[in-house]
Amino acid sequence: MYQPTPYDINFQFLGFPIRIHPLFWVVITLFGIQGPIIEMSLFFIEIVLWVAAAFVSILVHELGHALVFRYVYRVPSQIIFHGMGGMTIPYIPHQRRYGFFGLLCEVFLSAAGPLAGFVLAICFIALLVLLTTQSGKAVFDNGLILTELSVQSIVSVFMLNVFVISIIWGIFNLLPIYPMDGGHIFREIFSFISPRNGVANSLILSMVTAILFAFLSFRFGGMIMVLLFAYFAYQNYQELSFRSFRRW
Repeated sequence: MYQPTPYDINFQFLGFPIRIHPLFWVVITLFGIQGPIIEMSLFFIEIVLWVAAAFVSILVHELGHALVFRYVYRVPSQIIFHGMGGMTIPYIPHQRRYGFFGLLCEVFLSAAGPLAGFVLAICFIALLVLLTTQSGKAVFDNGLILTELSVQSIVSVFMLNVFVISIIWGIFNLLPIYPMDGGHIFREIFSFISPRNGVANSLILSMVTAILFAFLSFRFGGMIMVLLFAYFAYQNYQELSFRSFRRW
């Protein structure tokens, strides 16, 4: 999933190398297809706006992590877009701090992504309110559906998509499921409280939470999310089993 391919897109932004795996575009497009296709031209524009908004939201999310690596830990990093979203990888292992201050740094590193997304969402919804107020229209007149092909409607749908994706992506990543940001946060907290059993306890919490959300996704018809949460639960079960085996 993370290995380079001949079809990757590579560029730099704010000094950070960025690589986009082709699977990212496929998965994000699938998430953007909702409901029946009524008019192909509008459907195509809506998908393009959805993918663009998702890219911007995830890029800002990952930049939050990358900036912490750069300015807190003083290590360079790269951003990779893959089939499950994005990830920020330091080129060299960052030097962990110890004690309560070290815990705060690690928690901030994991929380920086969602926080950056929330800031982006606030900025975009404020701009959207300003834009629609000046035109005399309500912000949510058209929801997320284009009803007219004007510059303002296209910009408004894009901005509203960025707002929604940034909020949902941030909340989703804060769930206590490893390897998402929330899983990292709870792993650090549990390990600080109990150095011996903290990781195992965080894996149990992660696995139970993933199973719960897989069930909820199945209940409400989100099969892609069912598979995703089931995959997370299996990953955590494998790591927990491996750690239990090593104790013997």
